[in-house]
Amino acid sequence: MMKARQWPTRCGSLTAVAILLVAACDRQAPPASQAEANAPPRSGRIVFGAVLPLTGDVASYGQKAKRGIELIIAETNVKGGVLGQPIVLDFQDDQGEAREAVSIVTKFATVNNYPVIFGSAGSTVTLAVAPIANRNNVVLISPISSSSKLSTDGGPFFFRTCPADDLQAEVLANWVRETGAKRVAIVYTNNAWGKPLADGFAQRFTRLGGSVLLSEGSAEGATDYRTVAAKVRALDELDAVISPTYPKEGGTFVRQARELGLNKPLFGCDNWGSPEFRSVAGDAADGVFYTAPTQLNTAEYEAFAKRYQARFHEPPDIFAAYAHDAADAVLRAVQACKAVEGEKIRDALHRTAFMGASGHIEFHENGDLKSEAFERYTIHKGSIKLVNKELGGDRHD
Repeated sequence: MMKARQWPTRCGSLTAVAILLVAACDRQAPPASQAEANAPPRSGRIVFGAVLPLTGDVASYGQKAKRGIELIIAETNVKGGVLGQPIVLDFQDDQGEAREAVSIVTKFATVNNYPVIFGSAGSTVTLAVAPIANRNNVVLISPISSSSKLSTDGGPFFFRTCPADDLQAEVLANWVRETGAKRVAIVYTNNAWGKPLADGFAQRFTRLGGSVLLSEGSAEGATDYRTVAAKVRALDELDAVISPTYPKEGGTFVRQARELGLNKPLFGCDNWGSPEFRSVAGDAADGVFYTAPTQLNTAEYEAFAKRYQARFHEPPDIFAAYAHDAADAVLRAVQACKAVEGEKIRDALHRTAFMGASGHIEFHENGDLKSEAFERYTIHKGSIKLVNKELGGDRHD
């Protein structure tokens, strides 16, 4: 999706956090040093790694995912753990940076010898660490990284509990074309998440009879979109602008585009649903449209949301649900194969199927979800709303 995908622009300082969740379900975890000091001997516990952006530009994704994992681990440990052993999660902060994540995952895989690693958020980050996991027979399972490139390059030990972006590109193209738009411009974050989404959209949109007048990428961390916004504004007969951009970049583009008088409909992807996007875009976010994974109103999700709210005193989001389900899938796989070895857990994950908080969890051979769905959203007066197929038609608040 970071997708939120990917989503997907990060900075901050590295923080190593190892949390033992064997206390009662409603009690907060102790500080890292205390948790590690109180942990039982390594031989008497099962330890997994987690690498997520806990600080930086997309920390909201990582923090929600962390809490989703913490919730199910705490509940599992209260019931006796898995295979009669408590589960310990070693959470570390990659700040959304590939270089930090590579360092962390290398240690996880070669020094700590963790059989499973959860993470990361940004698809570029996850693509950078996937080869390390595969070389060391370590399961890498991401609740957030949605790039279609991971479908082919993630490797045999990669899994994810969020839907892949090839479907998001199709849903977005269908939606834009349904509004009557025929001529569009694309402004995207030029990385492993944004470019495949932009290319997938363009391919689908042209097959539907539309045309792309301009397609321009920008680097992660870009802060000046005035030049490209001016190019887009100068296009004749432009109907809409499509922008698969990261949260801060997307918010900057939207704000600067509106300041320059670009008043065409603006469509983004799942990152535009993040708090970071709305914070940077400000009032300019009002009226934008974007696609994001469907958040189901199922009994499973409602039960999860109630437990999450009780523990963390805040509502969850879809990425918390994805992370909860990623941990749930791993725990089920460990219980089924009765082992804590990466290869056996990987094989057991391919046999795992259940209804999770985020929907049906079952994996294709490449680690992608078999069940995938995206929804259409708009931002109105700072609030996110679902929309009908007709542009701007509110379904509910």
